[in-house]
Amino acid sequence: MIVYFADRHMNILGNASTTLPEGLLIVDDEKTEEIEAGVSVLELHIAYDALTRKEVERCAAVGNYLLYQSGDEKSFYTIIETEADTKSREVMIYAEDAGLDLLNEIALPYTADKAYEIEHYVNKFVEDSGFEIGLNEVSGAKKLAWNNEQTVTERILDVAGEFDAEIAFSFDVEGMAVKHKYIDIYQKRGQDAGVQLHLDRDIDRMVMKKSIANLATALLPYGSTPEDSDIAINLRDYKYDDGDFYIDGNLLKSRTAWQKWSRFFADGQGEGDIVKTFNFDTVSQELLCKKAIEELKKIREPEVNYEIDVLELPKGTKIGDTVNIVDESGEVYFSARILKTEISETGRSVSVTIGDYLIKDNGISQQVQDLAGNFKNLAANRTLYTWTAYADDEYGSGISLDPSGKSYLGTRANQTVRDPDISNPELYKWVRVKGEEGEAAVLLHIESSRGSVFKNNAVSTVLSVVIYHGKERIEDAETLRKTFGSGAYIQWKWQRLEEETYGIISSGDPRIRNDGFSFALSPDDVDVKVTFLCELIV
Repeated sequence: MIVYFADRHMNILGNASTTLPEGLLIVDDEKTEEIEAGVSVLELHIAYDALTRKEVERCAAVGNYLLYQSGDEKSFYTIIETEADTKSREVMIYAEDAGLDLLNEIALPYTADKAYEIEHYVNKFVEDSGFEIGLNEVSGAKKLAWNNEQTVTERILDVAGEFDAEIAFSFDVEGMAVKHKYIDIYQKRGQDAGVQLHLDRDIDRMVMKKSIANLATALLPYGSTPEDSDIAINLRDYKYDDGDFYIDGNLLKSRTAWQKWSRFFADGQGEGDIVKTFNFDTVSQELLCKKAIEELKKIREPEVNYEIDVLELPKGTKIGDTVNIVDESGEVYFSARILKTEISETGRSVSVTIGDYLIKDNGISQQVQDLAGNFKNLAANRTLYTWTAYADDEYGSGISLDPSGKSYLGTRANQTVRDPDISNPELYKWVRVKGEEGEAAVLLHIESSRGSVFKNNAVSTVLSVVIYHGKERIEDAETLRKTFGSGAYIQWKWQRLEEETYGIISSGDPRIRNDGFSFALSPDDVDVKVTFLCELIV
């Protein structure tokens, strides 16, 4: 195995391997994949000494990229976390193939105006990330809505779940360059090629893991809230009974599960159900009932996973594949799906978890969830910047931070670092700032210290006005009046589109600062949905 380190501009910084005499040394590694999480995680331990410490720190900096090569496999990762241990003289690297492009980007609340196919939602939320849809096996359209902010990683997994799909990330790597980054959408990952694994021949060790932590004999299902109501639908008054599954009030129950797992009440009299809630985005009771039955079928029996140490996994066998397990001495014969893989080249080990439903533990799905939460909290408190650059045309040709001789201005909002990155002109939105006959164009732009869309009780922000007069950047009233005359001023307005109401905000309003160039917005200012606008009056 060999990995190449690259900076954010894909410049190769160095390499590390398990065997090569030159380059840095990988002393431990583990590559983990889970069906549920969608992403692949790579953990490496890189050794260093007095001579190589600086090189390791430079190559293994968080945010850098890893190009992973093992046999015919080539993968692409982003370094998310590192730990340097001065006693063992090792740097631990935690990297993901989805990386910062999706995990460190926030998906805002969104309600579709109609039913769309899955590619609409995926393309919307991965916009500007560099990812594109590769394989797509899913058809059909749905109208979906999200009321909360999430990381894009979480949102894409939500989208896949709504379409009963599974996702994976893949990369088109040529030499040391990543040509394409794909999100592959599967109806169900893997295949059944008749692979057989025999205990004591292909399998060194097998551990059976059972859990009833998620078991239920009944579900309390909730759907979405119809447009003409403020109450989410449930199954009350819906009729269904197939002999096993049936509706009782607003509960979906299973007679088979109840007979086996019913519980006594606290007084020791009678028997009751083990109830869990279930949510699915639909306003159809029929569809809600169908999806609830599918869920209850999964959780009305104990979850069973087999954790297997494989001596040699047949070539071509991947996560999601169905394999046949044979334990002749124990008379165990069963087929199950590979739900998780853990592969270490330095340790020469392959461990797989198989079953029908992966038991929740502290695997990478939890790590991804924790990291997503950390990035979301960070996003709620970080300062965001708007990048500006200049170019010769609307495509960003000749992009530069110097406005001299340039006719177009480019902006990119909500960036986490102050200094603009001009390596890719496609990141910017371009507008002409040089008039056709020598007159300078005027552009008013609102920047926000905390993003651009907020809800009640959400984070507050400061809205700041920047005016571009040609290539001149105006951020104060004195420059404004020099440019446009003594009567020029900035006027703030608010607008509620749903109520078709609007109003002008007085210049004496305490929220307005710096002669109108700043507007302090708090949660108290948002009532259902409000848009704040700003105009230049000359």
